[in-house]
Amino acid sequence: MKKIYNIVSMAILLFCTAACSDSYLELSPESSVSDEVIFENADAAQYAVNGLGRIMSTQYLDTQGYNGEGTVYAYQGEYPGDVIQKGSYTGWQNLAKGNYFTSSTNSNIHVTWYYYYKLIRNANQILDNCKTGLANVAEQRKWDYIKAQALVYRAYSYTMLSQLYSRRWTDADGLQRGLVLRTTVNNDEMPCSTMAETFELIYHDLDEAISLFTSCGYDRPVDVDKRWMANLDVAHAVYSRAALIRNDWQTVITHSQEARRNYSIMTPDEYKAGFNTANQEWIWEVFEDDTQPVHYYSFYNYMSASCLGSASRTYPPCISKQIVDPIDPADKRLAIYAIPTPEEVGDVSKVSGSGKVTKGDFYNRVKKEFAGRIYSTTTIFYYLSTKFIVKSGTGDGCIPIFRAAEMMYNEAEAQYRLGNEQAVRALLEQTVKPYNADYTCTKSGDSLWEELKAYRKFDLCNEGHSWFDLKRWGDPMVRKTWAEGGSWATYFAEKNTTTGGNYGPADKNAWTAVIPTMETNYNSLVSNVEKIKSDGTWDRN
Repeated sequence: MKKIYNIVSMAILLFCTAACSDSYLELSPESSVSDEVIFENADAAQYAVNGLGRIMSTQYLDTQGYNGEGTVYAYQGEYPGDVIQKGSYTGWQNLAKGNYFTSSTNSNIHVTWYYYYKLIRNANQILDNCKTGLANVAEQRKWDYIKAQALVYRAYSYTMLSQLYSRRWTDADGLQRGLVLRTTVNNDEMPCSTMAETFELIYHDLDEAISLFTSCGYDRPVDVDKRWMANLDVAHAVYSRAALIRNDWQTVITHSQEARRNYSIMTPDEYKAGFNTANQEWIWEVFEDDTQPVHYYSFYNYMSASCLGSASRTYPPCISKQIVDPIDPADKRLAIYAIPTPEEVGDVSKVSGSGKVTKGDFYNRVKKEFAGRIYSTTTIFYYLSTKFIVKSGTGDGCIPIFRAAEMMYNEAEAQYRLGNEQAVRALLEQTVKPYNADYTCTKSGDSLWEELKAYRKFDLCNEGHSWFDLKRWGDPMVRKTWAEGGSWATYFAEKNTTTGGNYGPADKNAWTAVIPTMETNYNSLVSNVEKIKSDGTWDRN
């Protein structure tokens, strides 16, 4: 493929808002450039496409921590999950326990709706203005490339929204409530689709994007720092994740293999480098620009122990002991976590709260061994995570959206569901051997399934998968306190199906966020409450 012109990414961000009414969907451009200028030709329109990337790392709602994609990873993917504990910060209890799912006005839930529908609206504006049937073949190919990118952003946004605002596919085989499917820029009130209709649109968008990427002859620049741009590989990666949510196993296998074709598993040194710069394994990343950082709003300010912001310096992320224990001690990736020895822990009954340590052998060792990975005044905890290291400034760095490893885990799960256990073992060995040369997988049946889940959780830790994976699998939330053999603080591990940290897949609205009032206040065709029939399907009436 030709490499598309390398236009800078300080793009034209088209519109400010993203819901349904005249007051909420104002067509107010963030720049003074008119549509006629933006879409005058394909070269100009590429700026608008690049703006989609910028939307993914912009501060929102004047609230620290609301930074686009990173917010979804931290607030929805990780904090409510079973992999990462947010230090000893009791203020995160309701978010960590999933107690906001039924609050239609809580900003931690509506920010995700706001963010992705902003992406969808801007993608729709581009798609509405894409030119077709041009006599100039070269210009038409550029327009086809632009359309393909916009389709990927829209499909990705609907895929991510479905994980939070729709029930599991298996709950009603696609006949549960889906999303408001906006495919053009308009202010019309619209009802929700079914989940099956949502994925029909996602598949359609990705099929068209793949066809256009293939025929147009263009690709993003080869520079690793341009991996925030969408291309054919990204389209396949989105397809893989969407198909996994939909339990469409053969489709998962096909697109997982295509997505990772041009990428290889990172080396141990690359894995330890801080997850702030794209490398050979990253398929798609969140856009990051040193000249326009979001400072204390950034993902790193909430998920990095090296950030000077108090949100992570005082309350750093800590990996759960339950996630570390199943991993072979020879695995080199364990080195980025401050894992205590039994002697350093001592009597677990004397461990305070979530494992905060202020003195002693473990404290001194971590201060010395992790000096280059944590901020000088970072609070020390058992199982402290240093996976994400700030690249520069108060919280600069880019984060991966898709890695080759995720594609391999996606395929492995699909192969397991189809009964192809040898393929699962081979894929696990491919992902683990770069970090533990002696690793061999000989397990089968339920043991193989648990092995696959264990390594997926460990490898993709902090990257926004934990809670979404548990929901998709229908696994209960199980957080063990120190007394129970884990490392969770008791206030995060309370056993209460309504407000506690341990609960089952049917509890807390089946792990499904209600549609926020920012939508229903302006769209009378949508309700906060999903009415469910006796057979588990959605009552659209």
